[in-house]
Amino acid sequence: MTYKKTISLFYSYSHVDETLRDELEKHLKLLQRQQVIDTWHDRKIISGTEWDKVINKNLDTADIILLLVSADFLASDYCWDIEIQRAMQRHEEKTAVVIPVLLRPCDTGNANFMKLQGLPKNFKPVMTWTNQDEAFTHIAKGIRTAAEKSETHNVLIKQNFLQINSLLHRLIQAYVLSLKTSPRCFSGARWKFMHCSIY
Repeated sequence: MTYKKTISLFYSYSHVDETLRDELEKHLKLLQRQQVIDTWHDRKIISGTEWDKVINKNLDTADIILLLVSADFLASDYCWDIEIQRAMQRHEEKTAVVIPVLLRPCDTGNANFMKLQGLPKNFKPVMTWTNQDEAFTHIAKGIRTAAEKSETHNVLIKQNFLQINSLLHRLIQAYVLSLKTSPRCFSGARWKFMHCSIY
């Protein structure tokens, strides 16, 4: 049986770079139409909701987290203290794929996310490409690869879960049957297997 899950993608970015984020979103539209990914950013927050809770919920459940890196991104206390740190925590926990995307030239120094493979090619800032469409296309292809790998991982987890669940179900059935057919196999409040066979 095949299981297909749309991969959730979270944008971590500075609002100064919103135009570049929108351009990247266009290049990811095909992936969305094909239901490979579903993207989320803070401009999708509904009026009247507690924005920090909504952001944290999406940040904590995303399969892929994009860090759209620029000087403004690194200068943002919220991006640095909250989003980057939580993203890297989830990377260490192996619960999310974190991909740095360099939008504009800036000093990334020894930032903790620099140990991760970034985009676009050679981590060359998008704004320095002669043809920015080429840069965004490279990013989109990299995200497709990451999404397909993440989907395969999720499928294996679900298959293993179903196999374990099926095994537990059979064991419980056998256990209940043994109680009915061989009650003397158990002594007092402590249930002890003696000569019972479970099939």
